[in-house]
Amino acid sequence: MIRIEGLTKEYAGNAVVRDVSMEIEAATITVIVGTSGSGKSTFLRMINRLVEPTRGLVEIDGTDTREMKAYELRRRIGYAIQDHGLFPHWTVARNIATVPKLLGWDRKKIDARVHELLELLQLDPDEIAPRYPHQLSGGQAQRVGVARALAARPDMLLMDEPFGALDPVIRAKAQADLKSIQERLGSTILLVTHDMAEAIRLGDRIAVMSEGRVEQLAPPAEILTHPASDNVRNLVGDDDRPFRYLSLIPVSERTEEGTAEGTPIAADRSLYDALAEMIWSGREVLPVVGKDGTARGLVRRGALLDAARSVA
Repeated sequence: MIRIEGLTKEYAGNAVVRDVSMEIEAATITVIVGTSGSGKSTFLRMINRLVEPTRGLVEIDGTDTREMKAYELRRRIGYAIQDHGLFPHWTVARNIATVPKLLGWDRKKIDARVHELLELLQLDPDEIAPRYPHQLSGGQAQRVGVARALAARPDMLLMDEPFGALDPVIRAKAQADLKSIQERLGSTILLVTHDMAEAIRLGDRIAVMSEGRVEQLAPPAEILTHPASDNVRNLVGDDDRPFRYLSLIPVSERTEEGTAEGTPIAADRSLYDALAEMIWSGREVLPVVGKDGTARGLVRRGALLDAARSVA
């Protein structure tokens, strides 16, 4: 667990991060969201002491990070940024191996870890490992950046606008990949973004920052249904709130008994996905199936609209 208490950063007496406190549970994703200048990136960089706090406390599993040497702390905390930050004259394999090599891992263990991570991130190790960063697509480079951050099995992964430079299609795939990897590895992730849709899609909890303070820290559904301030409400967007809320609810929660015609939708897809399918196909009802393809019932458009109206 990560405990943060009273974290503050001042420059010439001006606080850019003000008395931020929170606890981050292991194996969760916490997303920090806010507009430019809200203090979110400075807050993130204080966690691994790339920026030294003016005052406040960060503990990792009960250990005060001030008691650790800065370089040792940074080896324990993975860090991925928007432009991936790969060393241009090193191969992908050498980039990923950076921290394990510094930690003294043997070559066999490093090679196995590089191979494991590339496969996990759906990159062909034989094809990608010998390449240089300029030979990668934007999406590939971003995934290699994540692999490097995960290489030494860090206690925590910090991500600063990791998908901001990607086009919408690649970005959506990268978000889905990150969520899948986090669930598989049980990683603890603190991610900064200015995009509320990304925060809602990825976060177990969302911290909304403004003028250096956290205005609300809550699960995505609570952010949508009970925004704590006008600033939080504005970031969510009144027009988008019902659709974003639907994206959090699985079809299984609105499945009824019965049968319906046409292409089914999986029970673990979201109500947002179901509504989109109904609109595109012109149907009012969709059959629902489980992961094994067996019939689970049906979902009606009216049930989806009722759910959306609950936050309108």
